[in-house]
Amino acid sequence: MDDRVSEAGGSTFWKATDEILARPVAVLTFAPGFPRVHDVVTAARAASRLTDPRLTQVFDADDSGERAYVVSEWVTGETLEDLLADGPMEPGRAAAFLLEAAEALASAHSAGLAHLCITPHNLVWTSGGTVKVTGLGVEAVLAGSTSDAPAAEDTQGLGHLLYAALTGHWCGPEGTQLPAAPAGPDGRPVSPAQLRPGVPSDLDEITCRALHLPVRGSQEPLTAPANFVAALSRVPRSPLPFVPLAGSTPPGVISRPDNPPDHPPTSTRTSPIDPLSGHTVPDPQTARTQHAQHAPRPTRPAPVRHSPSNGSGSVSRPVLAAIAVGVLIIVGLGGWGLSRLGGGGGDDTKDKAGAKTSTSAKPTVVKLKTVGASAYNRPPHPDSSATQDVGNAIDNSKSSAWTTQHYGNAHYGGYRSGIGLVIDMGKSVTVSNVKVMMPQASAAGTVELHVGDSKDASTPQAGTAAASGSFEINGKQTKGRYVTLWFTKLPNVGEFRAVVRDVAVYGTG
Repeated sequence: MDDRVSEAGGSTFWKATDEILARPVAVLTFAPGFPRVHDVVTAARAASRLTDPRLTQVFDADDSGERAYVVSEWVTGETLEDLLADGPMEPGRAAAFLLEAAEALASAHSAGLAHLCITPHNLVWTSGGTVKVTGLGVEAVLAGSTSDAPAAEDTQGLGHLLYAALTGHWCGPEGTQLPAAPAGPDGRPVSPAQLRPGVPSDLDEITCRALHLPVRGSQEPLTAPANFVAALSRVPRSPLPFVPLAGSTPPGVISRPDNPPDHPPTSTRTSPIDPLSGHTVPDPQTARTQHAQHAPRPTRPAPVRHSPSNGSGSVSRPVLAAIAVGVLIIVGLGGWGLSRLGGGGGDDTKDKAGAKTSTSAKPTVVKLKTVGASAYNRPPHPDSSATQDVGNAIDNSKSSAWTTQHYGNAHYGGYRSGIGLVIDMGKSVTVSNVKVMMPQASAAGTVELHVGDSKDASTPQAGTAAASGSFEINGKQTKGRYVTLWFTKLPNVGEFRAVVRDVAVYGTG
């Protein structure tokens, strides 16, 4: 046990260290005589069987000894309440954010488990750049919450979260610092579109159907997370991370490697999340984390259109075309005549200076020299193996290798969204293709190629490939100093880890 983080209602939440795997974990303990110990442990054991990385992982739960406990994932990041402190989300990103949460809950319900206590504290944008739903099952037992219709209850909870993301207001039970949603004449919350102009009608309709508010037409209420997922899947969504509406000050968030930002990152604070209650808790040892926001795409200039003259001197397009053809014929004949006069005819039609007209040759693609390598490895769970032996990936040797530590599954056990191997070319180069040599895997991983002038995965993505054996990734003539192999899914090489024996970059300097 390292630190007592919070204590309430006979249960205590601790930050602790798993000394076997050298990782931080969360531990829940109970005061003597706590009445619901067995129910909490039973709920935790049920949650531990779920494999969706967007749900808090439970590692251990036991009540057979003198002290019962639950050990689970240590989550750091920003809760939905944190993210909405300075304004609501842009609608497309609100839809993407809630779709992740809804899919996670739908997977839990398919396994017979419900949450029943969904609040803005339980939806987290983690410092690893992923969406996480905390407190599944356990928090309901701690709060004594039950329901005869758990699917409808959680769907309504998702509706509350979508309402908050779209408007910055809360229309659910008390327990959040967000401002309360105003009520209409019937005493029920006004719709998101009434509260915040600009909310798309399809998102407004989905929110109202989840909350059983009036909607146009004969749309049925949404009564299961799977129905909520199906509805959100049909609306336009923007890539994560979180970006607030224009005019509000955005809290910083970590950008996902599959959506590299266009701006240099700024710094913001992240806090650990109680994985069982979902609340943000203070942690003075939490490092400041680099964040970035998406810049709007530059507006493409409209094509210039030339209108014909409107006076009596206007000329029709067919006439203009005929004149142009005639001019080309005259110019061609004149050029031929001048060449005959100047060159004396025959086959000797070279320029007097002996010059020949030719097209410029394309630069030759060669194997480019590399000057160094490093690992791109975000906190809060650093991969200690990835930072070692990075030079083995560029030493032109098949017997040495760069490798990550092993994980419980191909998605890093839910601890991160990826790990990057960054190759420093020493200067900006044009990358044609990258050849990678890895062990043959029984189940291939996925690796993205990013090329740019930054040492992380925020640089533009040039291509992707299956990470297994020897393969090539097309660089698409992308330019930059740093070539990053971003492993979004680990291959199975007997265990889930990335092993890179050699990397060769081809292009022009």
